[in-house]
Parts: sequence; structure tokens; C-alpha cells
Amino acid sequence: MSINHAHILKFDLNLLVAFDALMSERNVTRAAQRIGTSQSALSHNLGRMRALLSDELFVRSARGIEPTPRAQELAETVSGVLCTIQSRLIEPEPFDPATDERIFTLGLTDYLESLLMAPLLAAVHEQAPNVNFVVRPIDQDYPADLLDSGEIDLAIGKVDTGNELHKRRKLWSERYVILSNPETTGQSGSIDLETFLSTPQAVIVSKDGRCRLVDEVLADRGLKRRAAVTTPHLFTLPVLVRDAHMIAAVPASFARAWAPVFGLAISPGPVDIPPYDISLAWHTSSDRNAGNAWLRKMVLAALEPVRAKVLQANGAPDVAMVAAE
Repeated sequence: MSINHAHILKFDLNLLVAFDALMSERNVTRAAQRIGTSQSALSHNLGRMRALLSDELFVRSARGIEPTPRAQELAETVSGVLCTIQSRLIEPEPFDPATDERIFTLGLTDYLESLLMAPLLAAVHEQAPNVNFVVRPIDQDYPADLLDSGEIDLAIGKVDTGNELHKRRKLWSERYVILSNPETTGQSGSIDLETFLSTPQAVIVSKDGRCRLVDEVLADRGLKRRAAVTTPHLFTLPVLVRDAHMIAAVPASFARAWAPVFGLAISPGPVDIPPYDISLAWHTSSDRNAGNAWLRKMVLAALEPVRAKVLQANGAPDVAMVAAE
């Protein structure tokens, strides 16, 4: 397709930046602050874009402003254009671990936080004594949104959403196993299907209140377990399994770390629950950012011992994860 240069001249970069900020913030004041301009300048740019596209693009609502269908249609394209400009044309931001005072924000589940943060902090503070971290909890379905908005630098977990604007590196495949207390279940070996379905369970739920993978597998077979309590807090489950007449389906790496602490037994699932990937993900615009690249390398190194144990438990060949990006 040939480029209509005269037509493209009407769309200066400021219009796309204003549009992307409004899509992210859904609030004129916050969007203006985000890009370092005034509300009046942002409103002016929005007016120009409305005229060029013959669409309102954003309309007022009780929660601020909401994008029109046309704006939603354009959002991914505009974000992609800006990411390309940032990653291909603008020089990457310099980063010197020894002197930088950056604060990185990591999107993590609670149990991955428990596995990662201690070794990561120990390694980072040897190289970068002034670098600090903020951990933000992520729901399984929404880390891509946080990467898009710049609210997190990296997402680590079950990151199976996103598009070409995101890069992802698989760390390991995780399986569900069953935690039980032999003293309350009367079973020290594998939990059979009848026991699994009839015994009250402590169940992890996602942000929208659903239990997802395990229950979807059961539903496909016309089965249903008894969710005696649902909670978003994984670390509550070993306590409930130990102190109440309950069992729980949990990630295997979590079970191996905490079952010995609570005196619990680990059993394979009585139904075939497919594994899911634990991945490291980042936004394409950060791919060439020196600080983000350094952080990715540090995270991979900190998680390598965990990954090796998972692979060993799964009987998979142990191939080094920390390689050239």
C-alpha cells in the first residue's frame, strides 16, 4: 500500500500520544498528568482527532470518560505504533546497576513472590544497591493490561493473555496436585476420585470469583467438587487443610515447598488436569530498555533453582534457562 504523506501529516505524534493516554487513564486530568501537558492542550488534541476521524472517540460517563466503539477499534493499532516508535527510533534509556536508583514494579502471584523475592533481592543488591522493588499482585487474567498501562515492568505467573505487544518467556509447566492431611482424611496415599469429589475443599478463586481450570475440567466430565470455602489467598490453604477436614488443589511447586512445613501429604490429581505455563512477560516497548533487560536476566537467574527442581520433579531434562536474550 502506498503512503499518503499529505494525509498522514495531519496526524502528528501528539494526537496519538494523547489518544493512548486517554485510553489508559479514562480520565482527562490523569491523562494530561501522565504525558506532562495541560488539560486544555489535551482537550485541544482530542478535538483535532475527533474532527479528523469524524467520531467522538470518548464520551463522558459516571466513571470518567469511556471510549466509543471506534476508539476501541483503534486502540491496539495506536499503541502498536507508539511502541514501535519507542523501541525502534528512540534511543533506549541508559541503565547502570551500580548507580541507578530505579524502582521496578513486578506483577506476581503470592506464591511466586515467596519463591522469587528473597533470592532476587540478594542478587540485585550486590549489583545495584540503590534499586528497589514494588510488588503488585496480579490476577491470572489481567497482567497484560498492567503491562500495557505501564503499571508493572514485568509479569511473572500464568500469563496466557496478550498479543503482539507482549513478549513472553516460558519458565516451567506447572501442575495441580492435591494437598491433604492424613490425620483428617484417613488416607496417606493417593486421593481417589470419590474422595476428591466428596471431601470439602478449600478453593482458590480468581479476581472475578471463578475457580477456573480445575472446575472446568470437572464440568467437562459432568462432575463437581464441593467448595466449602473459596479464597483468593493461596497461603491460607495449607492452614485450612491442616486444621479443618478439607483438601485443596494447589500448584505442585507450592505444594512441594509448604507441605512439609504443615505436615501435609501430596497426591496427584484424580482427574487429568492439564498443566499450565509459568512465564515471564514484558511489554514490547521495554524489550530494548537496558534496565528492563537487566531485570529480566536477574529474575531468570533467581528462578533457575526453582525451575530445576520443577523439571526434576516432572522428569524433564534440565536445560539452563538463563541464556542470551
